[in-house]
Amino acid sequence: MSKFPITEAQITGLFVESIFFGVHLITVGYCMQALLATRTRWRRPSEINWTMVCVSLALYANATFDVCLGFYHTLKAFVFFTGQGGAVAEFTNISDWINVSRSLTVVIQTMIGDAMLIYRCWVLYDKSWIVVAFSVILWLGCFSTTVWVIYLEATLHSRVLVSASQLLPAGTSFWALTIVLNIITTGLLLWRIRSVELSNKRYRINTVGKQRRSSLQNVMRSIIESGLIYSIAAFTTFVTFVTGSNAVYVTTDAEIQIVGIVFNLIIIRSSRALRDVDGSTLGSANTLSQSHPLQIVHPISQMSGDQKTEVHVLVTQGSIPDYSKMDRAGS
Repeated sequence: MSKFPITEAQITGLFVESIFFGVHLITVGYCMQALLATRTRWRRPSEINWTMVCVSLALYANATFDVCLGFYHTLKAFVFFTGQGGAVAEFTNISDWINVSRSLTVVIQTMIGDAMLIYRCWVLYDKSWIVVAFSVILWLGCFSTTVWVIYLEATLHSRVLVSASQLLPAGTSFWALTIVLNIITTGLLLWRIRSVELSNKRYRINTVGKQRRSSLQNVMRSIIESGLIYSIAAFTTFVTFVTGSNAVYVTTDAEIQIVGIVFNLIIIRSSRALRDVDGSTLGSANTLSQSHPLQIVHPISQMSGDQKTEVHVLVTQGSIPDYSKMDRAGS
């Protein structure tokens, strides 16, 4: 008998997912605030990034559906099911519509998150398909393994677990591909932002006292932390799946919420970085919102001798990947 029975795994997974679902709900609220409003007013419809709004809500809706399915499945197994084998028989009916649907919600959530990561990278590289070509190939591989996994589950008609040997090749391929995709695409994002940061650094004004972290550095830190959270979740799911542990039910339940949380956190933190940029920017908020990337405004003073010329540099919104306006950045 397994040291972590399927019944305990399902209940634990529902508990863990419910906790992360609460965190997901909070991040959705802050994300909508960043997408729909500025610090002083609501955005006009033409200013709203409807793509990001729809994706954030879609991720949350899919995650909510999975929680509801998990709750209903637990009730059905422990309360409504009256056949032989009890709850174990219900949970191990791999081709039951609930089991198939829950597997589908997990892979759909993961693929949406991966697609948006590729989209952000594509826009940040001026819509260059060459840069994201390998990431797109990996995503198509994820799509193919998704179809493979769902087909196997729907047609297996056996009382097995999701980590059964019949599903192992397809499931292992899916999680391996999504991990590699995230590492590569996140690296491309960081490389691009770092390149812009190094270019801006040559013109940045030295402040009196302790130098503040630049907005681009804040965005880089946000992407690194968010990518690390997701990568750990995906890798943990991969390990539990490969080893055949029932803990895979817990990790996948957490992972479906983490995808949405990470997506929202990048938008929230990049929006806050833009709001804090006025500490190193000349001009008003209106100038910031309508400006162009990295402009030298004018020299403040001309020093004589071996002293340097001090210049004011406008590190504007175009220099920072504003995910609340990402779909218009490259147009």
